[in-house]
Amino acid sequence: MRNAAKAFVLFTLLAGGCAGTEQATVLQVGSRNLKCRRSELESTLSRTTPKVREYLVGCDFMFSRVHCSDQGCHPAEVKAPCIGDLPCFEEDPITLEWRLPPKLATLDQKPSAR
Repeated sequence: MRNAAKAFVLFTLLAGGCAGTEQATVLQVGSRNLKCRRSELESTLSRTTPKVREYLVGCDFMFSRVHCSDQGCHPAEVKAPCIGDLPCFEEDPITLEWRLPPKLATLDQKPSAR
């Protein structure tokens, strides 16, 4: 029973250390777009998917989104705008990346005759 308790404590310490490292990276990446001192930054886990964790980093009523995965952390992509009657981009629910709807992405993108 003592070995199980020691293993649990060791696992808890290691998991906490990894989370602290990611938190520091999130603040560093999120601060690139914000004009605040590091001590003023706040972050929170916004949502998770099987592949991505999305954090919000903010200060002074501004925020930046940061995506973290097994490959590291980077600023989240900005949503692509909808233009005229062209199809709008959709957010992939697993990777949180913006893409054309699946049925339109598979079609050849040929200009239409008007």
